[in-house]
Amino acid sequence: MRIVTLPFLAALVLACASVAARSTDSLLESAGFRTVAANTPERIELLKTLPAKKVSPVDRNGQIFYVYADPDGCRCLRVGREEQNDIYQRLVAGKQVTTLDRTRTSSNENVLQGFDK
Repeated sequence: MRIVTLPFLAALVLACASVAARSTDSLLESAGFRTVAANTPERIELLKTLPAKKVSPVDRNGQIFYVYADPDGCRCLRVGREEQNDIYQRLVAGKQVTTLDRTRTSSNENVLQGFDK
């Protein structure tokens, strides 16, 4: 019985980790964060130096961006501004985000403007 239980528990733990990762990705996307490939030396350096799996403020030319580094999953950066970060934090806390908040975020095409120097 123990032999069957151990692989089952291992599979369950992996499944839970996968769901948590998808959940974070989903929350970031819902908040309006944009996915940016780490395909330039500067972006690769950010991916390596920022805390993994956490949103961090990054100053780029005097503008503050909020960047989620995902070195193990998509090997990318998810980038937002203060508005996207505020919505993400509310989503993480389980607070309801209004349709107006989501509409404002989804229509904001300038999220990445100024991110690349």
